[in-house]
Amino acid sequence: MSDAVGRFRGADARARFMRAFDRAMETWPARVDHQVETSYGTTVVSASRTRRATIPALLLPGGGSTIASWGPFVSAWESERQIFAVDTIWDAGRSVQTKPLPTGAEVASWLEQTLDGLGIEKVHLVGFSYGGWAALNQLVRFPSRLQSVTALDPPGSLAPIPLGTWARMLAMLLGDEERYRSYLAWVRGGKLPESTTLDLLIASRREFVQAGTPRPQRIAPSEWAAFDSRVAVLLGGKSRFVPRRAEATLRRRAPESEVKRFPNASHALLVDEAEAITQYVNTFMRDRDALQTLLLIAITFAKPTPCHRCSRILGPGCSSRGRRASRSGALRRPCSPP
Repeated sequence: MSDAVGRFRGADARARFMRAFDRAMETWPARVDHQVETSYGTTVVSASRTRRATIPALLLPGGGSTIASWGPFVSAWESERQIFAVDTIWDAGRSVQTKPLPTGAEVASWLEQTLDGLGIEKVHLVGFSYGGWAALNQLVRFPSRLQSVTALDPPGSLAPIPLGTWARMLAMLLGDEERYRSYLAWVRGGKLPESTTLDLLIASRREFVQAGTPRPQRIAPSEWAAFDSRVAVLLGGKSRFVPRRAEATLRRRAPESEVKRFPNASHALLVDEAEAITQYVNTFMRDRDALQTLLLIAITFAKPTPCHRCSRILGPGCSSRGRRASRSGALRRPCSPP
């Protein structure tokens, strides 16, 4: 197993990247930054300043990109909940990787440690592209902490990445900067990112060596049981990474989960459908919170069924547990109290 990890090409390279990063982060509202120590290195997380009583959300960026792309969404969502966004430890950014993450198990362990370090007990997880795969990977490995999971065009999770896309990626990796620009336009439906984002993406490619992280892994048959009503998957109708059959697979394997395809969107959903994504994800998180509140109320005020002989609530203390109740709520036959 390789012990290579992601790293900048030097101190000057990191400084050049950080200048581009700081310019791109101007889209963010006021924020507070956290450092979390994990067994895989130091993870840096940015958060909106105001803590709220609602369950927070944590955002995962796409591969090769940064949390800067989430700025407008943080501004839109922070009025309802505190928003966190993590510098993924394997990408160019403020986090520092010290140990490889060769499989999805390590990726999930890293994210679980990050959430522990932030003191977050329950969270809405939202991931784009590679971050979408990481969010679904977290769902199948550490589901208990997750209030909801929203994955935006997650490559490799629901169906294999098309061979043509692999070929384009290989040519991009072996090519020069002009080839990289051509690849970005191809992925985004013929449009290059706006200048600040493009400068940051190019700085990431130029100044950083990515290593020590796995390719997205397909959901195994045994893992689909984790996909329930707290999961939403949003797909680009013209995505180069997620083929159309992925939607059919999701609907067949996870009928309780939400799936929505944006027919005119490329893989760059955060740009092509920014307003719709903002509204959809906000509503989905709000609805999941409301559902949990209703369930808690129902549990709190549910009318218990007593035994008419011993007056115990049906449970381990009553030997009549499991017998059919009458319409009045009492057991048809008396128990034999101890």
